[in-house]
Amino acid sequence: MASPLRLHNVTQCSACIRSYLTAGFGDLVNPPTAAFRQQIRGKKKLANTSSTVPVRLLKDMRTFGRRGSIVPISPGQMRNEWFPRRVAEYVTVTEQKSLRLRNVAVERDFDFGLAGNIPLPAATSSSIGGMTRSEQQEASMFQRAPVETARLSAERCRELIELFVPSRLDFFRQPILEEKEAEPEPAPAPELKKSSRSLGLGAGAELMAARAQSQAEAKLPKPKIASGPQAIYGSVSTHDVLVAAREQMARNDEAKMVAFREEDIRFVELPAESEADRVKFVGDYAVEVRCKGVDEAKRVVVRVIGQEVA
Repeated sequence: MASPLRLHNVTQCSACIRSYLTAGFGDLVNPPTAAFRQQIRGKKKLANTSSTVPVRLLKDMRTFGRRGSIVPISPGQMRNEWFPRRVAEYVTVTEQKSLRLRNVAVERDFDFGLAGNIPLPAATSSSIGGMTRSEQQEASMFQRAPVETARLSAERCRELIELFVPSRLDFFRQPILEEKEAEPEPAPAPELKKSSRSLGLGAGAELMAARAQSQAEAKLPKPKIASGPQAIYGSVSTHDVLVAAREQMARNDEAKMVAFREEDIRFVELPAESEADRVKFVGDYAVEVRCKGVDEAKRVVVRVIGQEVA
């Protein structure tokens, strides 16, 4: 037997009854309209999630709390400043659940340390993100061992240059080949007239033809031979000598610490038409390599070798 209708459970508001009827029978009458009636919450009206993470303090922090306190802080500040500096540590998920079960409030004590017992860290111009450069280096996961820049004496620099810079440095450059003048085509050898008699055609006739051809070749102009030093494309400068010398000295840990500049290298005994800091011809040239503070220089032979490109 069907139970009687309970009138006290049914709403008595006419507007509510109309909305119930519209929601129930609206899909049959106008299905697309019912879809638009669904309430959709936008991003702006979504529940705001917490923008902080609970952390445990490892030090007494002014306006935050005492050591061991659990305080909220922004994830960026914890990741970039506090965690690398060992100021605080993260609270695990298990500990967070335990705090919620015990109803422990994660709050920040704004009044802690305001009496002046705990001074705030002074921000310096060298600090970036709340950390000095030394603290950043200690907190960085890519720690690089500090390079010891021990200074060498001038006498020791000269000894290392004598030991590791070779007495001759070879440089290969492409030579400039002078273009030959266009050779005129050789005049055709005079044809021997065939005689009606067979006595003039034989070994003697071939000898006369070869002699006439050699005389024609002797009259041709000979190609010009380049006189003087062989020029090269580009040049060999003091910078090239410096790079080659540093490459040789880089093989030793102590020798690579020798600091000499391009001004410490100079060409000597150059021709009058040559530039002071570079050579542009094939040959051997003398170069002095010296260390700052030492008058005595090492003389190195720079050999420029012409090498044609295949």
